Amino acid sequence: MRFSQLITLVFALIIAEQLNATENNTVFGSVECSQYNKKKNELNWQYGYKNWWAGYLTGTGVIFKQGKSPDKMPEGQNFILSIGSYCNTNPSSNLKNAIDKYIADQVKAGHATLPNNQMQPTPNNGSAE
Repeated sequence: MRFSQLITLVFALIIAEQLNATENNTVFGSVECSQYNKKKNELNWQYGYKNWWAGYLTGTGVIFKQGKSPDKMPEGQNFILSIGSYCNTNPSSNLKNAIDKYIADQVKAGHATLPNNQMQPTPNNGSAE
């Protein structure tokens, strides 16, 4: 193989890897619910969703009452079912709105609190009720 062909091949592989890396670095909050519904059972996506959810919940400052945190079972299953239910009902919405709805429901039920200086999450597609 000539040197110029080898260089062309190397550049093609680099570009292909960058395209793959872009897909792997998805900002999960902006993922549409319809996309979540399609990919939620794929292991690579599950890993990304779980890590993003944990970071987002931490970032909001939400404090769950003991035994009500999504990192505990059965609350973890309730969290996933809540996100799935929201996304089935609102396929054009996104995961950020789904989690905001979950947080708002938990605060309303008395299972969680938010810091006093933080606005309450908006529960429906980012629009206030």
